[in-house]
Amino acid sequence: MPKQPDRHSYRVFISSTFVDNQARRKIIEDAVLRANMQPVGMERFTADTDPTPEACVRMAEEADLLVGVLAWRYGWTPDGDGPSITEMEYYASREQLMFVMDGKGDSDEDFDEGPDKWLKQHKLEQFKQRVQRDGMPGLVTDATLGVSVLDALHRWRDKRERADAASPPRQPGGGIQSYLETVASQHDSIEIAGFDSKLRVPIKIEDLCVSLSAALDRSIDGNMRRWGTHELGEGDNPSEDLSNIPLNEAFAWADHYGERRGIVILGDPGSGKTTHLRRMALAAASDSPSRLELPQEVVPVFLPLRDLENVDAGIDAFVQSQIDANKHLRAKVPPGFGTDLVKRGKLLLLLDGLDEVAGTRAREDVVRWVEDALRANTDSYFVVTCRYAGYRALKEQFSAQFLELHLRPLDEEQAARFVHNWFRIVETGFAADRERAAREAADQADDLLARLKAKRSDTRVFEMTRNPLLLTGLCLVHRDRGQLPEKRATLYHEATGVLLERWREHKNLEVDLDADTARRLLQPVAHWLHSEEKRTRASAAELEPIVGGALASLGLAERSAKELLERIRDESGLLTGWGQDSFGFLHLGFQEFLAARHIANRYVAQPELLEELAGHFGESWWREVTLLLLALPDVPLFGPLMRIVVGSPAFVEHEDLVQQCVEHALEVTWEPFFDFLGITDPEALQERDRVALRILKKHDSEALEGFLFEQLGDDSVAIVATRETSIPIEAHNGHDLVRIPAGTFLMGENEEQHEVELAEFHLATHPVTNEQYARFLKANPDASEPEVWGDSRYNQPNQPVVGVSWDEANAYCDWAGLVLPTEAQWERACRAETTTTYWSGDDEADLDRVGWYGKNSGGRLHPVAEKPPNPFGLYDVHGNVWEWCLDWYGGYEKQPRPGDGARHLEGGSHRVYRGGSFADGALLARSAYRYYAPPGSRLDALGFRPAKAHS
Repeated sequence: MPKQPDRHSYRVFISSTFVDNQARRKIIEDAVLRANMQPVGMERFTADTDPTPEACVRMAEEADLLVGVLAWRYGWTPDGDGPSITEMEYYASREQLMFVMDGKGDSDEDFDEGPDKWLKQHKLEQFKQRVQRDGMPGLVTDATLGVSVLDALHRWRDKRERADAASPPRQPGGGIQSYLETVASQHDSIEIAGFDSKLRVPIKIEDLCVSLSAALDRSIDGNMRRWGTHELGEGDNPSEDLSNIPLNEAFAWADHYGERRGIVILGDPGSGKTTHLRRMALAAASDSPSRLELPQEVVPVFLPLRDLENVDAGIDAFVQSQIDANKHLRAKVPPGFGTDLVKRGKLLLLLDGLDEVAGTRAREDVVRWVEDALRANTDSYFVVTCRYAGYRALKEQFSAQFLELHLRPLDEEQAARFVHNWFRIVETGFAADRERAAREAADQADDLLARLKAKRSDTRVFEMTRNPLLLTGLCLVHRDRGQLPEKRATLYHEATGVLLERWREHKNLEVDLDADTARRLLQPVAHWLHSEEKRTRASAAELEPIVGGALASLGLAERSAKELLERIRDESGLLTGWGQDSFGFLHLGFQEFLAARHIANRYVAQPELLEELAGHFGESWWREVTLLLLALPDVPLFGPLMRIVVGSPAFVEHEDLVQQCVEHALEVTWEPFFDFLGITDPEALQERDRVALRILKKHDSEALEGFLFEQLGDDSVAIVATRETSIPIEAHNGHDLVRIPAGTFLMGENEEQHEVELAEFHLATHPVTNEQYARFLKANPDASEPEVWGDSRYNQPNQPVVGVSWDEANAYCDWAGLVLPTEAQWERACRAETTTTYWSGDDEADLDRVGWYGKNSGGRLHPVAEKPPNPFGLYDVHGNVWEWCLDWYGGYEKQPRPGDGARHLEGGSHRVYRGGSFADGALLARSAYRYYAPPGSRLDALGFRPAKAHS
């Protein structure tokens, strides 16, 4: 373990905005030198170095302490709308002393410049509030800065050295030192899956993995809270973003919200839960508990909950059994060390995989065991990981001592860093010329990232780029093929093959199952699971007959179905365990792909499978299966499927899906369309005819004109008929807009209620969906994807798009030839000539009938238009998602602009949004309720609905 620095070797990183604080930085540097410490900062770069943001953050991470000053500038934000470098340095550092200048700036030069000045000022205010909440030294002036910094440095050093002296259990002796060194060595490296041979160098976990973040559970102390719009408690910041909390700050947040000592981390398979626990173990064992916001004397203990056999015994028995089972630890510590360790206390207990405990009743027993352990060990800290599916029934079993965090998918920067790390490690690990290999690795990583960006409009594939395990699979596919397949079906084929190829390492298999054979065994499993909506997992007993039938059809009837399921789960990663006796696919896209392959492979023997699929045409659960089926090269099924669909009501009801089927199909034939077209009079077309004509005109106008000529005998008539079947649709949008008539209505409520007169306008029937937003992303490669685009809970095609800023919503509207509605327009449309609390009535039961909110949503985002529309024909105006409006936030005293009712169009800091959401209480969904956020906010329950002014 590294030696503690002496009184003269502490490295102090100096942080601030640079232009306005040069004199103050010099004062801080003098104080650091007077305290016999070593100053570090951007001024200390040599002329031949490049002080990049990454370099600044790295220096802040490596220093023992950050000392900074906040004046009146927020500073440069490297990615445009993210945190400033100063804030990045603050969060990256181990410990901080941040001083805030008192008073106001003397001139305009003291403040941020440019069009985003006010946004930066808002971010600066948020940052200052965070600093104050963290208990920093406080306000200073130029006259008191130097002495305040020097005094704080002396206090910091004395406190640190007293803590070090008071931590004898972390000193050599009693087995603690050997234990910590062994734990660190066992958790500092990681295997990279997918290679038959070993890499030549050990892979350090810190070199490959990236820091993760989480979203805070919305229900804290029994009050529903929204990320950015929660009901405030004392000391809360009204604009604090609770959706993006660095996991290494988790215990600071747990302490802030009720002095809790427990954390539950929830996430999908492959999202990095176990890896994060290993990183926590490594940090605490390597003498860096402070990086986890924990006391220096804390000692980590990693405990897989699947190994807990006796919930009647105490935690000391479990710790001791884990040490006894670990031959490396057992050889390094004295007998009974685990029991003594628990008696010593001050532990970080890392409890991994609650969902892997078999059975709901057993998991409940484990939760009670964890709660008992937390009460008995009052100076220790607890972290429990679990998958979402295994947690729902247990949520109420955890006490208020546990803070619930939802692991966020990787963001764009994290994914890019992971890909670059992966290729660098793999290529240099196999290469003799490591320098050349590093250059080639960077090129491969850049190429893969560019190809993945081009696929971001496909949310299923995009999800894979935000999950560390699935992203590893994409890296393997790209490396093996030299490029990522363009077609989604081919990508799934290659990705499943890469995962299944790992079987070849296991020589004890009695039958050599190659990837194609394994797929054939899993195809009926995928189709059976998918045959029930939302089913993604089942028990071994349920799946054994399905697998047994597949084994028999392949001539492998002697194999054990359950054993095979377990092998695929344990050895491939494609099939994952959702508990000891529950199985499901790692990613829904794999289930959809294999279900499609099953239909294609069985079509000749079981044509009824295609008829069943056609019966589900238009249902969101079967959409991806349909599109993947048509893209498969096995059997061209576009014609047989469309022959059934064209003759059904779904053909007219789901024209958009028919269009996508044409675009995705490997082979297209127009015979099913022509068979149903019997045009003799262009003026007497049925709606089915109009749909068919629109599709044919868009994709093969030459074939359509030839067909019409045969039908009508006059080419010019055919062209006219074709033209007349087109319908007026706004360029690039495909939105259904309803007319909101001109009129006067009562806006607001109580003493603020007032009369507003508006001109006629049009408004979209529902908020913009992910499917609609995907078209915008495809047409605008430079646009940023939504904040939660990679999270399957928020990216389904018919769900409202969320995680978009006001500026992004406005850009979408510009592209679509539409606008955001003004606040007055939104309320007029929501009320639909009513004056009640909700358009449906005054009671919460009236809201329950027409909108998704905290009590009836199940805590999830719903597809649009599941509840009845209001009298104007608008869906989801109450709940489901908040909706951005055009206006800046301001009082009602200003007179509305004639026509659209806009009031505050310039000079604000927050934009208005309306409607409530699936995560909020009933009061926030009122017709008159208004809330606000900075225009750069990207929240998981905030979307938008476009409008069109009457011309």
